[in-house]
Amino acid sequence: MSLLRKVEYRKVDDLDANKPSLRHCGNKKGLELSAIKKLEHLGATNIVHVGQKLNLPINTIHTAVHYFHRFYAEHTFQEQDRLQVATACLFLATKVEESPRHLKEIIQQMYVARYRKHPSTRKKLLTDSVTYEMIKDRILVVERSLLYTIGFDFNVETPYIYLMCLTMVLADYIRSKFPNGAPQQMYVENPKTKTREHVSQLVKQGAWNFATDSLRLTLSLQVSSVKIAIVCFYLSMKLVNKTFDQCFEGLYHVEEGKPVFHKLWCDMMNFAHNRYTQRESESQRRETDLSKTQKEKLEEEDRKRVMFEAIKTEALSISFDKIQMCVKQITEMYEQNVMEDGQIVQPKFVKEGSGGGSSAPEANSNGKRPYTPTSPTPEHDTPYSPSSPSGNGSQQDKAGPPVEKKQKVGAPGV
Repeated sequence: MSLLRKVEYRKVDDLDANKPSLRHCGNKKGLELSAIKKLEHLGATNIVHVGQKLNLPINTIHTAVHYFHRFYAEHTFQEQDRLQVATACLFLATKVEESPRHLKEIIQQMYVARYRKHPSTRKKLLTDSVTYEMIKDRILVVERSLLYTIGFDFNVETPYIYLMCLTMVLADYIRSKFPNGAPQQMYVENPKTKTREHVSQLVKQGAWNFATDSLRLTLSLQVSSVKIAIVCFYLSMKLVNKTFDQCFEGLYHVEEGKPVFHKLWCDMMNFAHNRYTQRESESQRRETDLSKTQKEKLEEEDRKRVMFEAIKTEALSISFDKIQMCVKQITEMYEQNVMEDGQIVQPKFVKEGSGGGSSAPEANSNGKRPYTPTSPTPEHDTPYSPSSPSGNGSQQDKAGPPVEKKQKVGAPGV
């Protein structure tokens, strides 16, 4: 009998209704759904933060968070310590994704992040060998339980490579609509670098941030990574268009004074289908006397075609209701900040004219980057930003998306 067990995608209502932590566990009472989601949020945040501190590729971080969510879909927070499970997930992910780190290093970073406000506890964990050995043995036991929980299904597909493909599709589509060069409105100022960039680069950055921030949700248990990439990219396109004064104007239709944005998406996907399908038939007649540059260009087109085929299949199968379900979860995630002590702090967005002045959002459990991205320009009243908000010390604040120079799929430029 095989122990391999693939992940089965479930609806969010089904996941919420069947969380094991809702039920009583021995003499411990069941938790409320809001408390469970808070703990899932904090556990995923710890993994992302420690992964950045260890300079791990984004694929490794995504895999670890996916393991974390799969584990607590079958186990309770009352019985399994969140910090030990997060450490075991990250340790296993580093081995699966071939970016190994010593267990002691992971334990130190994880517990330093958790007990940063308790120096005496932190010092004991870092210096007391007996305490360390006890924690290490417990984590190895949890790792064994994790292996059986995920059914030895180690391979986790991430959405980032599909975001790169969609970015190339968008750039090709804009070039096809404006063969003499894109209009000036499609070169906007990056709020972080203060340089003018093509709008496709900001869409890529925004989608990347959405995909990374959505790790705090259980989306990877609800839909495939391709669908997550599609939702994040579509959401980022709408955000960039709204934030930068309708920079996609001329590519979409306007009905009753409102942009019909979904038609732009459909036109872009139809363009990619026609272009890359034709590219497939041409590649079959490829001659052997082509130059090296021509061959490299054809190979790049073939790679685009292969990735787009996977995107097209998922795009045709995803329903409008499922898209709205994913968008709703992502947008609601930015409406509150979850602090490490369990307190939920509403973000302090003050509209102009409402009184009280402006105030920056509260820091997250890392103490650095706010969960709620702020608008790059104050005149736009939107809680999202296509670029990472600036900070003053975390790895992500300094380098944009997590460890972009070392990841396998390539990271968008900041």
